This record gives sequence, structure tokens and C-alpha cells, in this order.
Amino acid sequence: MAYKLVRTIKSRFGINAPRLLVRTHIPWPLRMVAIGVLVAAGLMLGQWVFETGLRLAGFEKSQAQLQLTDLSSRVKRLEQENAELQAEKLRISQQIEIEQTTQKDLAKSLQSLQEESATLREDNAFFRNLLSPDQGPGPVSIYHFKVEHNPVLASEYRYRLLLLKSGKREQEFVGSVQFLVTGDQAGKKVAYTLPEAVPGKPQAINVSFKYYQRLEGAFQLPAGLSPKSIQIRVFEVGSTQPKWTKTVNL
Repeated sequence: MAYKLVRTIKSRFGINAPRLLVRTHIPWPLRMVAIGVLVAAGLMLGQWVFETGLRLAGFEKSQAQLQLTDLSSRVKRLEQENAELQAEKLRISQQIEIEQTTQKDLAKSLQSLQEESATLREDNAFFRNLLSPDQGPGPVSIYHFKVEHNPVLASEYRYRLLLLKSGKREQEFVGSVQFLVTGDQAGKKVAYTLPEAVPGKPQAINVSFKYYQRLEGAFQLPAGLSPKSIQIRVFEVGSTQPKWTKTVNL
């Protein structure tokens, strides 16, 4: 036992003793600072290598930054110009709508005034004719005739007719009025006499007047007939041929 103990002590402190490693103790804060410095240096070195590579490849960061700034300013300027153009477009559109509405109103007013003027001229000539019984081309004149299509019924037309007795008015005029409608139907030219022949009713409108007579009414045309003109035919009593006619194109 004594021999083993001596041998153990010699192995610990003699030539065969294990080597002792002495290290300098560095605090952890200094180690962290050193690691941070190394990382920052690595990053800076990487950034320098990256920029150097871009510069060698023909890319300048400062130039690219200038171009980006220039493009940004141009985009803002174009956006502003676009907004101004949109506002100008809206203003012009509103102005055009106002002008179009004004033109439509003026056209309606002009048409109304023209119709009123034509009516006044007709009334003036009508009363002047009444006040001049010795003047006139003949016993009866077809003074006014107007035909309007009924927008509700496709084949119905309304008419207004004014007959005026010219010349001397010592006796009444007795006769009848008939309409002759011509047009196209199924690709053929056709003619219809109105009023139509109905059993128990005359095929004409009887009239009897000393000064004038107004006639108003409506007539219907056969389906598919496209009227082109209407002829007013005035007959004297006992006559089978019209003595006065007037044609109105539709």
C-alpha cells in the first residue's frame, strides 16, 4: 500500500506528471464587444465587395439613386398633370352637356315659334279671305290639311281639314270629301279609298257650309301598308268626279 501511494505521488509531481495549461481569463463583455467588431468588419467588407462588384459591372449606386429620384419626380408630375386633365375633361363634358341641352331647348323653342308663326299666317290669310268674299280662285278651296300618326296605334292616323268657300257666298256648298291613300304593301303599290265602303254608310264624308267647315277624325290603314301620300278629293253634290284635289306626301 505504501509503495502504491509513493508511486501515485511521483506520477503527479514527477516527470510523468500531466501538463498544466494556463489560459488568460477574458471577461464576457469584452468577448461580446470583440465579436461585434468582427461581425461589423465582416459586414463592411461584404458591402465593399458587393459595391466593388457592381461598380466593376458598370452599375453606380449614386447614379441609380439620381435616376430613381428623377423618375419619382416625373411620376409625381405626370400624376398631377393627369389629375388636372381629368378635371379639365370633366369640366368640358359638363359644358358640352349644358350646351347640348341649351341647343335642344332652343331648337324646341324655334320649332314652336315656327309652328306658331305658320298658324298665325294661316289664320291671317283665312280671315282676310273671309273678309274678301269676291276674291278667290273658285267656289271651294282646300285651305289646310294635316295628318299625324298615332303613336299608340301603329295603323291609325288622325287628320284635320279646313275647307273654305271662296268667291261669292250667296249659297251653301253641298258636297262630300274623300281620301285616296297610296303606298306600298308586300312590295306592291296599292291605293285605298277612305272612308271604306261599308253597307249602310256612305263612301265619303258629306259637307255643307256657306263660309268654311272644319273636319277632324281618324282612319286606320291595313296592316303592312306603308303610306306614301294622301289625296284629298272634294266632290260637288251629284258629281262622280272630284272638282278639287290636293295631295300631301307623308
